[in-house]
Amino acid sequence: MQRGLRTVPLLIAVSALFFASPVLAQSTTSTSTTTTSTSGSSGMSGIGWQGWGLRVGGSANPDQIYGGVHFNLGYFARDVRFRPTVEIGFGDDETLIQALAEVHYVFSKVQVWKPYVGGGLGLNYVDWKDDDDHSGSDTEVSFAGMGGVETKLHSGSTFMIEGKVGFGDHDPDFKFGVGWSFK
Repeated sequence: MQRGLRTVPLLIAVSALFFASPVLAQSTTSTSTTTTSTSGSSGMSGIGWQGWGLRVGGSANPDQIYGGVHFNLGYFARDVRFRPTVEIGFGDDETLIQALAEVHYVFSKVQVWKPYVGGGLGLNYVDWKDDDDHSGSDTEVSFAGMGGVETKLHSGSTFMIEGKVGFGDHDPDFKFGVGWSFK
């Protein structure tokens, strides 16, 4: 229970940042009348479909392997992107399905390996069974912080390495994974 209470101030801070970013982005002025969408890894190309990707990795507490997908849905402010994810993990006598609406700040000035940091808010569904043949399931709010690096491959896809820290009761304490994004 204490772990859930620690996340409340962090959740409020990230929510404020998430909802304030579009307002701040609207206050900027531009003299250009044409917009160029490059679908690159930074900039202001707007919210919209920019591709999808696959991800795999492992987690600690619960000790699981996981796999999932993410959807690159564009930038709603300079260098701030929206990338929802859905992951399913197996192991440690439970199955965990996690869906997060992730927001990342991409450090676009870096040329080859672009670092990013962010947070995600979503839902967890956990189905568990203990050693005494007791079982159950639960759905709860999920909140995670993340960071990683990504680079563009010669094929045009993007490769990423990412770490996540979970703050909810059923969130894994730590996740480490790799992923690929396609257009």
